Amino acid sequence: MAKVVLDFFRRNPWFFYLFGVIMLFPALFWHLGFLAINFPTDEPTRSIVALEMILSGNYIVPTINGEFYYNKPPLYNWIIILYYKIAGNYSEFTLRLPVVIHLLLFGLTIFLFVRKHYGNKQGFIVAMLFITSGRILFWDSFLGLIDITFSWLVYTSFMVIYHFHRKKNYLALFVLSYLLTSVTFMMKGLPSLVFQGITLLVFFIYNREFKKLFSWQHFLGIGILILIAGSYYLAYFQYNTLDNVFTTLFSESEKRTIINYGWFRFVTHLFSFPLEMFYHFFPWSILWIYFFRKGFRATLAADPFLKFNFMVFIFNIIIYWTSPESYPRYIFMLFPPLFTLLVYMFFKDRASNGIYSRIVEYFLLGVMVLGIIAAIPMPLLEQTGFVDQAWLKASVMFTVMAILTWLYWKLKDQRLVIFVAGMLMLRVGFDWFIIPPRYNDFQVHKEGALKAAEVTGDGDLYIFKDSETEHATSFYVALGKKKVLKFKHSDFSTEDYYYLDPRWLPEDAYISLHDFQLFRHDQPMKIVKLKQETVQELNKK
Repeated sequence: MAKVVLDFFRRNPWFFYLFGVIMLFPALFWHLGFLAINFPTDEPTRSIVALEMILSGNYIVPTINGEFYYNKPPLYNWIIILYYKIAGNYSEFTLRLPVVIHLLLFGLTIFLFVRKHYGNKQGFIVAMLFITSGRILFWDSFLGLIDITFSWLVYTSFMVIYHFHRKKNYLALFVLSYLLTSVTFMMKGLPSLVFQGITLLVFFIYNREFKKLFSWQHFLGIGILILIAGSYYLAYFQYNTLDNVFTTLFSESEKRTIINYGWFRFVTHLFSFPLEMFYHFFPWSILWIYFFRKGFRATLAADPFLKFNFMVFIFNIIIYWTSPESYPRYIFMLFPPLFTLLVYMFFKDRASNGIYSRIVEYFLLGVMVLGIIAAIPMPLLEQTGFVDQAWLKASVMFTVMAILTWLYWKLKDQRLVIFVAGMLMLRVGFDWFIIPPRYNDFQVHKEGALKAAEVTGDGDLYIFKDSETEHATSFYVALGKKKVLKFKHSDFSTEDYYYLDPRWLPEDAYISLHDFQLFRHDQPMKIVKLKQETVQELNKK
């Protein structure tokens, strides 16, 4: 029986590719909207800015609690708004849906560009390696963050530069790459200009075409960027001065560098950064051993596409390697070029039965075995045993991982594709057993914020002076009220409701209606009405 099964898979290798694609959907969509907005991330910021645009009717000027928000241009908020409008709701699922859809499109883009040079198999593997990297699969793929969408478009710009350079079509190269840069600038600001500038400068200097950077085609591309960004800021200027806009965009980039953190943190980061990246892109980071393979530079020199991918990776990552406050999500666009290079090295080494490919395959086998073992205690642990049908789910996870591990061992030619399927099965197990225990931690804060909106009915609710709040709390309160939750520093009234940090006023100064807590603090916040004497005293000041 085993021989028949193995013969079938050897004759039909497409099965594992199809299985991997099918597995993407339960892995990425299961429990996507299960958790309340994730308070320790930037997800609440994305959600509150988009919601306030809808509630205020102003889609040009980003705000948080009614005050100007300068850190990011608004394009990604417009994308969220589009999904909200199409879905007809403001659910967590809808907020995160763009991330999953754009991740799949990112994978498709990687596949389409890599296959042009190395065929469908390597194109598929590079795309799936990226999607199943630890940081993406078990964190960023289920949070409503900007970075996957931004990285997808920046990577596309890299590939556009190479593709049209090969064709010597400089007009298309500069126009399309700057059009993409305009879009990414409208998402995240200056980082998009840095990626574009470094890539063009390094690539054209390497090809001894520096003068092309002073061509009319390049200036046309720059003009497109200025026209698109300038048009937005001209519209923005109708509502608010630009004084703080550009200084904030610059400070957002500068604050992550040595200028802000000093030499000790800088030197420490130089050594810790590679280890952090190895951890975040585990288990595929094992492929980094090919940097030490004899003939590495000769392989690069012999293949222009590999060389381009290496240059994109190494020269762009220097900025983040030397910036103490860098997060993996800032450089997602640099890892498909790296994986393109390393996957090529893997197959080249395996063709000669090299030691490096065997190290990689045995390492990944160990991860598969750990995946089998991980299923065993899930129904038994207090933290995960309460999950519905825990024994059935654990049995499915154990069985699928065991079968995939056996096939991985037997079918050498399909090992990376089978391992991808194993990673997606582990993500399904993560959805089943790891996400549900987190539910209450976030839900209690969501319910407290929604209750804060409910108890105020149709009355006006304001944040009292500078009472502490969090973006997720403001989002849920504003969602419940269908009004922007704003700060109020004067003209207080006994008729209005106030979101109060009780450290601002003594207990006898107000009537408390509802207590709730912020995610990061034990100090309870309150929904109150101010007493008459309190209002009189406050309005005198």
